[in-house]
Amino acid sequence: MKETVNWAILAPGIIANSMAAAISGMAKTDKRIIPYAVGSRDEARAKEFADKWGFEKAYGSYQQLFDDPAVDVIYIANPHAFHFDSVMKALDSGKHILCEKPAGCNMGQLNQMIAKAKEKNLFFMEAMWSAFNPCLNKVRKAIEDGLIGEVFHIESFFCNRIPYDPKHRLYAPELAGGALLDLGIYNIFISMLGAGSKNIVSHNSNARMYDGVDTWNNVSLTFDNGVTAHFQSAACMSAGSDTHDATIYGQKGFITLKNFFFAQEAEIHTFKNPWGNENEVIQVIKEPFMVNGYEYEMLDVTTCILKGETESKVHTHEDSRKLCGIMDDLRKDWNMVYPFEK
Repeated sequence: MKETVNWAILAPGIIANSMAAAISGMAKTDKRIIPYAVGSRDEARAKEFADKWGFEKAYGSYQQLFDDPAVDVIYIANPHAFHFDSVMKALDSGKHILCEKPAGCNMGQLNQMIAKAKEKNLFFMEAMWSAFNPCLNKVRKAIEDGLIGEVFHIESFFCNRIPYDPKHRLYAPELAGGALLDLGIYNIFISMLGAGSKNIVSHNSNARMYDGVDTWNNVSLTFDNGVTAHFQSAACMSAGSDTHDATIYGQKGFITLKNFFFAQEAEIHTFKNPWGNENEVIQVIKEPFMVNGYEYEMLDVTTCILKGETESKVHTHEDSRKLCGIMDDLRKDWNMVYPFEK
């Protein structure tokens, strides 16, 4: 029975550095994890990345990575528009997959990825690291335990101000750019977590479009249990002091989350009077990361592969479909179609 997992990274960019830090950091104490290989279109870049993070192999093409029989699982970290091609080729090469979110740019792509993984009997998961976040999981438990009573509403903001550059992936439609797929997916996730439901029955939205991508969006959701959510995500503007924050409102109080998508702390407030104009913090949840937060999804994937499982119980294929489905619906509202979808 296999006792170790050889990890590989495809496309050594900014996000890949974070995952490499998690893999290398956890490999120091978890002998199941092997930082094994890096694949880039530039061999020198792959070598530099491998040396930096202690990976054994560096390849100057993705195909070389696919062809290495010692690679067990590949973390796909290239821009959204290239996920589909990379995932399908990696699966055809017999590799397990952790693909950076969103795994598919649309439901058609995602369904084909899942179907291919099932056909090949291989593990496949979208890298929604927030689903594995210890602080967020304690927030979920606090809601389930009724600490703020019945949940009514979730408010969240994920707004960045990135100077316009047509070559930047968030401003490039050919790279599946825009705020929604890169940032808004986290708002949808925290809305589902707070609501205790993944079933959205109605939505209203608008977006500021520029050169074929949403640079800002404003979205309201209603879930099947009556809970509502509102969020903004943006690539062209900040949202003041609440730029990356979320609040979950309940009958008895509310929960605040700074930098909700990688939260390490949350405050649970309850109302001190019937009018709700005074509150007190009854609990502070603190869950510092072991490395940088990426380790939790990576550990889950490692465990699943060693157990012979092809799907995570924490972030399932159906969870990915729910996120992708609402993003498809929102883009349809905005007539936002990527060039490769036409």
